[in-house]
Amino acid sequence: MKYGLHLNSESKIDRIVQKGVEAERLGLDSIWICDMPSQRYGPIVASAIASRTSKIQIGLGFSPFLHTYQQIVSAFYSLINAYGERFELCLVPGDRNQLQKVGVFRFKSVRDRILKAKVEIMKKSEEQGLNFEISLGAQGPKMLRIASSFDSLHLNFCSPRIIEWAKSEIGSIENFFQVGIFAPSYIYDIFDQDIYELLYRSAKAVILGSSDRFLKILGFYEELYGVEGRPDNSFFERIPPNIIKEFSISMPFKKLKEYVLKIKNLGVTNIIFSYPQDYSIDTIRDLAKSLNK
Repeated sequence: MKYGLHLNSESKIDRIVQKGVEAERLGLDSIWICDMPSQRYGPIVASAIASRTSKIQIGLGFSPFLHTYQQIVSAFYSLINAYGERFELCLVPGDRNQLQKVGVFRFKSVRDRILKAKVEIMKKSEEQGLNFEISLGAQGPKMLRIASSFDSLHLNFCSPRIIEWAKSEIGSIENFFQVGIFAPSYIYDIFDQDIYELLYRSAKAVILGSSDRFLKILGFYEELYGVEGRPDNSFFERIPPNIIKEFSISMPFKKLKEYVLKIKNLGVTNIIFSYPQDYSIDTIRDLAKSLNK
């Protein structure tokens, strides 16, 4: 099992770099930066971290709805030539709510757009002699069915029940180079309610960004929206804790081992602990303490 940490790029860059350096010192396998409208430009953050670290893998999440194929390849060309082959690309559709805020409204043929991006990026990177893995960030059934075209897969949920469902959609995930989960996380020694509220909001954003079809398949749609369906503003005040648990990892550090063994038996080989696990140096150390045990 490999363990990664997603770093929230809304903080000041020097603070993000400090967390990346600490993640390497503590022995984590990877750090991840997602390039989204609400966060800093991912390659700049990745370059700043890479300049202060030496071996930790650095993953970047890109949406082809935000960047051209050439822009993505150019970013990887600069990073690899400066810091070596320790970078990975994850292609994701992106959060529709965030994309709409920057003028992206057309989401037809998302699956085809992602597949075409992968093919074009591979072609352009080979022309420039670049070597990096291309993974897929997926949640719904349509996206899961194209997972076999990628080097690896990152599932945007974390409960054993939904992972089992994903396996039925894509076949045998054991055939993948790497199958991971990417989820809001809070592994703690001493519980902090304020940090848990950040976890709740992060998980809520993931759920709000899920398609109606996906929520209906899982049996969550009516529980969330009622029989009349999604309200016009697509928001609601409270999400039941049982649904939050399906999309987030939150537990005392002593209980993490049991969870890891459970999803490892399902074929998962990589866990990326997302915000608010990177809330502070202390929360990152709590995670490392748990993993070391």
